[in-house]
Amino acid sequence: MDELSIFLAQLLGLYFLIAGAIIMVRRRSLIPAVAEFGHSRALVLVLALVELVAGLAIAIAHPVFSFDWRGLITLVGWWMMVESVIYLILPFASVRRLIRKFNTPRWYLAGGLISVVLGTYMAAAGFGFF
Repeated sequence: MDELSIFLAQLLGLYFLIAGAIIMVRRRSLIPAVAEFGHSRALVLVLALVELVAGLAIAIAHPVFSFDWRGLITLVGWWMMVESVIYLILPFASVRRLIRKFNTPRWYLAGGLISVVLGTYMAAAGFGFF
């Protein structure tokens, strides 16, 4: 389990770090793209199904429930599953409202900052910095 934990911490940590930084820097250009995403039922469905598979893979392969970086990896998998199920079970009009609610510069800045902090923490753990 340790090798898998280290790999997932490195992978998810770098992903969250890079994606979070890009989201904060490019938030104004991402808003129209996410708005367009919210108009496509097919795209929402495909993304939700891919996210469900990824979340299931993480949660099944890494069932570690602890209050450290290992537990955070498992939490990410469960979060992905919950989010994807929400997209799949809500009526499409509700999904569109949800996307519009969070598709603002303030949410991008906050989400990007959280992503960078969590990504730094997980990457540091995965690469053995602590």
